[in-house]
Amino acid sequence: MADVIVGRFALIDLIAKGGSGSVWRAWDAKAQQVCAAKVLRQRDSADLMRFVREKGVSFDHPHLLTPYGWGAEDEHVVIAMPLVSGGTVESVVKRHGKLAEPAVVVILDQLLSGLAHVHAEGWIHRDVKPANIMFEPRGAARPHTRLADFGIAVHETDVRFTHVGMVNGTPGYMAPELFSMAEPVPSHDLYAAGVVAMVALNGPLKLHDGAFRPDELAHHLRGVTPKFSAVIRKLVAAQPEERYQDAESVRRDLPRVPEGYPLTHADGALLTLSDTLPPLPENAPGAKRPERPAGEQAGAMEAIRAGEVQRGYAPTSAIPQVPNAPGPGTAGSPAVTSATSSGSPGTGPRAAGAPQPSWGGAPSPTTSTGSPGARPAARGGFPWAAAGIGGGAAVVLGSAVAVAVVMLMG
Repeated sequence: MADVIVGRFALIDLIAKGGSGSVWRAWDAKAQQVCAAKVLRQRDSADLMRFVREKGVSFDHPHLLTPYGWGAEDEHVVIAMPLVSGGTVESVVKRHGKLAEPAVVVILDQLLSGLAHVHAEGWIHRDVKPANIMFEPRGAARPHTRLADFGIAVHETDVRFTHVGMVNGTPGYMAPELFSMAEPVPSHDLYAAGVVAMVALNGPLKLHDGAFRPDELAHHLRGVTPKFSAVIRKLVAAQPEERYQDAESVRRDLPRVPEGYPLTHADGALLTLSDTLPPLPENAPGAKRPERPAGEQAGAMEAIRAGEVQRGYAPTSAIPQVPNAPGPGTAGSPAVTSATSSGSPGTGPRAAGAPQPSWGGAPSPTTSTGSPGARPAARGGFPWAAAGIGGGAAVVLGSAVAVAVVMLMG
């Protein structure tokens, strides 16, 4: 039987654990849905809790993954987030190879769509990186990404950053001026978005602090079309005044990728994003959560936070350590960071003979699935819906036949 914490979250199985806490697949009894529950010490969650209290609920955007609820027990906090389990940009590139330019354009556009919403509310994310860009598990349909982990997000009116004498962020993705204690501004997130694009185009890069040298940029952007190359160069410009200042300006300058255009890895293998979590155990809570036997005690909160309690509803198994796991989909998570696209690089289905993308023409900020003004999604999901309906009809018909046979036999 699973542990139920703060009287609301029934822990199903452990997704990841690290120094700051653990992340579980859980049943939210209040919302009546499966979610990702992050268990932290209150002292480790000050910035995230401030974000949750002030803006978490209002950040309802198709390309953001933000907390929607929380609860406290003893000195621990449980933060609930939607469960997104198609892997991350980092895990997909590591396991299946770098991405072709059209796929990177679509992913970058969706990331910028989310950042535009964050910045419009006066917040700066401060930790944009491939490990924090998560995929919905949509198979071979057009990718849908969500920016996650607002653990160090800061509001532009918050001056604490300049008082504590420390730099926040991930090395390699931080704008050069941050090392001179510059106050956080939206262009710092845009700089990181440019680095994300280069990693997606090249695969894992050996990044360093400070500005990119001209020869490094030439190497990282070799083979990239001039239009997209110019956008990335402006995103990662060494001087802040030469950089893009808002996300929508970047989106307007991006090349255009037509709806329905096949998105692939650089080797031509179709970009396929499947669910990286195992099916829910049969006895896991769903429409109705099983009652806990009288007298059963939940695991100690400190043990749950540390990931030492693993029973939940799933069979106990060893969960590798994930350094400072910020949430589901964090790099290194054994459950949610490995996309299951077909085979190794070069072995998946290919988009042979696909038309070339229309890189010219009117810039289109509507390539992000689900964002305002987006065109209808590709029709890849319709046959599956039809199959599901047909399967359901077959089950009903089969049951009717069985009843008729029993009546005749009687």
